[in-house]
Order: sequence, then C-alpha cells, then structure tokens
Amino acid sequence: MTKLFRSLVLLPIGLLTVSMFAGCGGDDDTDEPALVNFVSATPPGGDIAANGTIKVTFDNAPTDVIVTAGVVTVVGKIATIAGPFTSGPLPLTITWADGTQTLHYTVASPCCGAPGITGGTVKDGDMDVDPEAINSDGRIEIVFGEEVTGNITLQTEGGNNVGWLGKVEGNKGTLELVKGRELTNETTYVIRGKVSDAAGNSYDFSVTFVTKGKA
Repeated sequence: MTKLFRSLVLLPIGLLTVSMFAGCGGDDDTDEPALVNFVSATPPGGDIAANGTIKVTFDNAPTDVIVTAGVVTVVGKIATIAGPFTSGPLPLTITWADGTQTLHYTVASPCCGAPGITGGTVKDGDMDVDPEAINSDGRIEIVFGEEVTGNITLQTEGGNNVGWLGKVEGNKGTLELVKGRELTNETTYVIRGKVSDAAGNSYDFSVTFVTKGKA
C-alpha cells in the first residue's frame, strides 16, 4: 500500500517537472519583424492628373496601408495609389503599420481643355531610339493627362500600319508587339490616334520617332 501511494504522488510531480523544463526556452528563437520605412514616391509631388497614379516605395513590404485619397494596391515593397483625385490641392497622407507620410500634389482639372500627352515610352521628335529595347519590352505606351477613350496605331512615315495591336484604356494608349512586326533600325515611325475625355474634348495626336542605326 505504501509503495502504491508513493507512485501516485510522485508521478504527477515528475510530469510537472518535465513540463516546466519543456516550457522554458524557445523564446529566444522569436525574431522581431523589421520596421518598414518610406523610401520614395513617383512622382514625389507637384502636378498630377485627376486619373494619374502615384508609386510609393518602402524598404520592406508594408502592411495595413491606408491613403486619404485614391485607391491603393500593395505588391511587395511598392504601394500604387490610383485616382481619380479631386481637382485642386491634394495633401495625400499614407499610413501603414509602422508610420505615416504626407505628400503634396496639385490635381489638374479634367474639364478645362483637350487631353494632352504627359509622358510615355517615346516623345515626339525622339532620335536614336533603340529598337531592340522596345522589341524586348514588347510594348509602347503613351500617357495622357486624364482618362480617355479612343484609338491608337503605329505607322510608318508613309502612313502604312505597322501591325502592332493598339488599345486605349484609362489614361494610357498602348501598342503591343505582334511577332514578325518588330521595329527595325534607321526607320521613322509615327504613333497616331484620336482620344476624347469624359467632357467630350477630343485630341488628334501624332508622335514621330526615329530608331538608331546598327552598331
């Protein structure tokens, strides 16, 4: 009877001792998450189209990103903030789990005139454009100052359609390479099209560029 009683008493104490040792340690294996810091914004400030986009870069992938205007999409270390934005001064505050940053822009009104070109792969009058770089990318983009609809084509200097696929969506006109229709050296190309904004203002545009000669 005495031996049996001792077994019943000692067994739980032994189990308790093992559990206590097993619970100690392991805390040192937990790594603290790295802080996420703001690095840069493109554009960093100034004028922006009502339907423009802003790309914000961090040093690590941010979480819980909130913006005071536009719609934000986070992929890796980059947060893309897309309009439409309200015309006028835009103090844009970005908040994430580790901090906050305010950027200052001026949003152009989309109703004050015909949409214009604000950027793109090539500019009107560009010379010595590398055709291999564009062929490798497989596309040419023309960026407008606001959201538009319309058409876009890639032509030769003589007006012949090169055969690239053209589309206009949002504030961009895009030309996509069709295999066998690659750009060649020492050739003049013209991007032509017509777009209209939401207010009905139309814009006939033409962008001429010349590819460089062979090395």
